Amino acid sequence: MLKNPSLLATLIVISLFAACKKNNDAPAGSGSLPKTYTEDFRSSSYSTKVTYNLTYDGNNRLISMTAIPEPAIVKFIYTYSSGKTFSMDLYNSNALSIHENFWLNSSSLLDSTFQYNDTNDSSTEKYVYNSNNQLLQIKNYNYSSTGSVPDYTTDYTYDNAGNATLESISNGRSTSFTYYTDLPYTLNIGLNIIPQPKYFIKTATSTAGSSPITATHFYKFDSSNRLIQDSATTTGAVDAIAIKTYTY
Repeated sequence: MLKNPSLLATLIVISLFAACKKNNDAPAGSGSLPKTYTEDFRSSSYSTKVTYNLTYDGNNRLISMTAIPEPAIVKFIYTYSSGKTFSMDLYNSNALSIHENFWLNSSSLLDSTFQYNDTNDSSTEKYVYNSNNQLLQIKNYNYSSTGSVPDYTTDYTYDNAGNATLESISNGRSTSFTYYTDLPYTLNIGLNIIPQPKYFIKTATSTAGSSPITATHFYKFDSSNRLIQDSATTTGAVDAIAIKTYTY
């Protein structure tokens, strides 16, 4: 089955490719958490732009992400049942489209998931880390009444500094990464269940067959060093620009 659409992937995997270690610092104050998030994608054949309101609970955890203006077409709701489990419900036009359960490990990192959607498809994931809490592998399974069937795996390779430099998917697709080593990673969206990166990504080059695509990122920050814009321009098989903006 297809996993969550781009927005949930943004929330949970926004730093996945650059994962190096969990940020064990105290939670940031509410002023460091984005109040709105905008995705703006443009290419020669397609364009879309949507802005979401973000809300948080008293522990600075993301609890909703709602497209504006109201009534929202897309809405994400996060429910925290304990310190080790929570769930996500994705609504399209007020109809439940995807439900996903998340389990955390003893380091409060994502351990496994179970997801089902409105087309009766289900899937599970298992996250594997090394002793340094670096994400090494994600195992994906399709799920049915008879149990889980392996689908594909995603593996990560790191350099000596702890930066993820390569993501390899068993279906033949891979992505390599470089970083701005003078730009320490500062974005906090209140959903830190994946190891946070040390630096912001500079380039991400994806290869599927013989058609590589390179996305080059450029960042803007406010006077408090909070990320306000991430612009990624692609070259290669697809020429496009994706702009993510944040307000606080």
